[in-house]
Amino acid sequence: MGSGKRLAPQTGGFSALLGRLGFTNCLAVLLVLLLFVGLAGGFVLAVLSIKYQYTGALACWTVVFTPIGTAVSIVLARIVDKSRAENTGADGEGIKYAAAKAGQFAAGPGPEGSVDSPAI
Repeated sequence: MGSGKRLAPQTGGFSALLGRLGFTNCLAVLLVLLLFVGLAGGFVLAVLSIKYQYTGALACWTVVFTPIGTAVSIVLARIVDKSRAENTGADGEGIKYAAAKAGQFAAGPGPEGSVDSPAI
């Protein structure tokens, strides 16, 4: 038997990762996956065209994924801008710079190593 503690059911995998990311970062990951699926689909369509000796244009795929790719690139650029704005302080300094400033720019613990095996 267990030690008497009740543990919450563990959700693992990709869905748990997307749940921790937040909405806009989750949207960015899903949009990149959409672009990857489009690229993979275009590759498969090209391979099948070569296999069956189709020499015409693949306009059906191009017409569909060109506007999708453009829209996704605009949305991803805005997501990056939003993340940059969230991670910048009121006076324009970044979070890492502000953390170093709060610590009086003290160097952290040096890399540990030995004579035989120096730190990388």
